[in-house]
Amino acid sequence: MKKIILICLMSFFLTGCSLVKTITAPFKPVQNTLPQQTDKSKAKEICKGKAVWNEQGELISCSAGYYRYDENYTQKERKLTLKEKVHQLLDRFWGYTLIIIILLVIFCPSALAFIGGRIIEGTIGITGKTLKAVIRGVQNARKNGKDLNTALATELDTENKNYIAKIKEQEKIK
Repeated sequence: MKKIILICLMSFFLTGCSLVKTITAPFKPVQNTLPQQTDKSKAKEICKGKAVWNEQGELISCSAGYYRYDENYTQKERKLTLKEKVHQLLDRFWGYTLIIIILLVIFCPSALAFIGGRIIEGTIGITGKTLKAVIRGVQNARKNGKDLNTALATELDTENKNYIAKIKEQEKIK
């Protein structure tokens, strides 16, 4: 268990910038690296005295120091491919997951320990129950001076006895 925790901690600390990228992914807008179309335009009109235009040249009359300067920038984003959308969705998911884990570790270590304990208890299952029953039987035999076989018989139920019988059979086969 210590090795697993050590490996997890090392992998978190040694991932470098990719960890920062994962944590900040939920806060970034949808990422488009290249725009499909970019339009830049600059317009400058200066009239120092008498000017009348049109026929789509605009500026109808002036007379003296008229000045106008416009700059426009429009960018049309390209549509993301399905692969890019899925990749960004997974990045955001792992970002939120990592943030939740960090918050749980900081604010709720007892809840995290409870969840971890339940997971470990579920994976141990019958083995843990049988081991606990055998330990109780041995302790009972030592304290009360009973025979070990009778103490184990009182502590073990049929499920535990069947499990021990399976282990004995496997040992005989080997």
